[in-house]
Amino acid sequence: MPKEPITSDCKPWINEVDWDLIHEDAVTMYLEWGNNNFMDVLRRPVTMSGEYSIYFVVDTWEEPKVVLTKMNNYGSSALCEKRLPPELAEPFMRSIGGLRGIHEPSPEIKDWLKAAYDCK
Repeated sequence: MPKEPITSDCKPWINEVDWDLIHEDAVTMYLEWGNNNFMDVLRRPVTMSGEYSIYFVVDTWEEPKVVLTKMNNYGSSALCEKRLPPELAEPFMRSIGGLRGIHEPSPEIKDWLKAAYDCK
C-alpha cells in the first residue's frame, strides 16, 4: 500500500486516536446516557463537559473516505478526511454489501492509516 501522508490537519490529533473505539460506542458514551450500562468499562458514561474522544470512521455516503472524528457531549465533528484509495475502497464496499453510512474501519484500513502516520 502507498505510504502517502493523509493530511497535515490530522497530525495534531493522531496521538489521541482511540483505534478501538467505534462510532456506535462513542454515541452511547457521549449522547445516549440512558442507553448506557454504568458498570460497562468500555462504554462508561461521560460525566464531565470537557471530555472527548478521537477516532476514525469510514464514511460511505458518497465516495468512501476516512474521517477523523472528535466526539463530545455536544456531538461529533470531522477533524480531517481523506478519500480511500481504490485498492482499499473496493474490497471494503464489497465487505459491507455496498451500504451507505458511517462504518468502523476494517483492519486493512487501520493498518493503512497507522502506516501513513508512522503509528505503532
